[in-house]
Amino acid sequence: RSEMARTRQLVAPKGTGALLSCALSPHDGGASLAVGGENAAALVFDLRGAHLVAHRLTAASGCFDRQDAVPCVAYNLAAPHALYCASGRTVTAWDLRRLPGATDARGARYGGDGATKSAPPTSDRCHRAPDDDGEFANANDDALSTEKKTNDRGAIDVYAHNSDEINHFVIDRKGAFMYAADDNCEVAVVNVDCGKAGGVKTKTLRNDGHENFVSCVALRGHKPREVVSGGLDARVCVWDRDRSAPVKRWSVSELIDAFDARVAEDADANVGKHPLPMMNPPFVHCVATWACERDPAHLDTKRLAAAACGDGTVALVDLDFEAKKPKSATGKKKKATYTSGARGANLSVPSVPAVFLGRGALGGAHASATSHVSFPGWGDGDIVVSGGNDRAIKLWRRREGDDSFFSRERGGLVASAASVTLAHGRKANWMAHASSREACPGGGHVFVADTSETIGVYDANAFA
Repeated sequence: RSEMARTRQLVAPKGTGALLSCALSPHDGGASLAVGGENAAALVFDLRGAHLVAHRLTAASGCFDRQDAVPCVAYNLAAPHALYCASGRTVTAWDLRRLPGATDARGARYGGDGATKSAPPTSDRCHRAPDDDGEFANANDDALSTEKKTNDRGAIDVYAHNSDEINHFVIDRKGAFMYAADDNCEVAVVNVDCGKAGGVKTKTLRNDGHENFVSCVALRGHKPREVVSGGLDARVCVWDRDRSAPVKRWSVSELIDAFDARVAEDADANVGKHPLPMMNPPFVHCVATWACERDPAHLDTKRLAAAACGDGTVALVDLDFEAKKPKSATGKKKKATYTSGARGANLSVPSVPAVFLGRGALGGAHASATSHVSFPGWGDGDIVVSGGNDRAIKLWRRREGDDSFFSRERGGLVASAASVTLAHGRKANWMAHASSREACPGGGHVFVADTSETIGVYDANAFA
């Protein structure tokens, strides 16, 4: 184990609960960090000031139902002043310009200079997302009449299109579509840029997909119609937003079998260098793709999805993998010897579409389930960062001299990565990263939300 410099801590108000999610704003150079809490709360930290909590949304102020956590927060690239928070079966968009500041029990509002100020006047009108001129147009006043969230708290819109609790959601780069994954094994596709209050649900991604909770979704920037999902059925699926069934689907357990068979064939693989991962089922707790607008240092990274697996490993899946079926002596193609169970994803060993960081010779796995994974922007696509229930953070780096995390040898994929383990001290629930090697205002590249009410902030210059 080694230590990455912890630059500071961001402390949430008491009662926020475990911090489940966090997201850096793409609109102000990473100066704002949104956080979702277990106890029906969301915060916005202003990383530039001494009084860091700029906004606080709570159940007590009517923003969320008391029994609902806030498992996911996100910004919209097309709406600079909007913050989106998942709670229960809904996602609520808030106008940050109309939100009151952090408020104490007596109702006093604290501004950025620490002085107590009165709350700003509020409106009783329901609004939708801003138009191209940044103005807000009036929407149906009755759209949120049955919602507990009140319009005078700065709500822009409420998207209630999921039939069960939402675990995670993402919004595409154009701010047009939102993808919300829930406990009903579904991903709801919602047009949030249609001009209608509450948006319009265009598709439910479910058929032949997941058979258990969908834990996470990720988008492919260079293929805007594709969405990747992972679930507690140990599956990774690739969807087209206009098709209700996945275009590709992999069972992680089958990918592990194929990977182990591939490693066993490689006489140069030092399989015994590290112990095998734990025997927990490889449930997928998080999936990630390269999310930055700029290209990574090596374009192959754009082909990959990283999956945080319950057995402590990180699966790197080549989403563009196409298996070649072997030919018989008569020239006719035979059926592939390995099948993942999805159309267009038949595989033959040793040509496998995934490798597992932490398995075999590829570094040591987390001592318990991997809870989060990401391709940090500051790593230029050469680094994967994972957090685990073992209170550790791992940085997996492409080995120097290699063109990607994989080398394509003998028709297969061979992982090339070295890992560094960092002691964080608590289970990592989510991580947010600076988009470049330049630190965020106030310092730090890596922001870790964990089971405490504190965000750990780390400087990653030593690894960039």
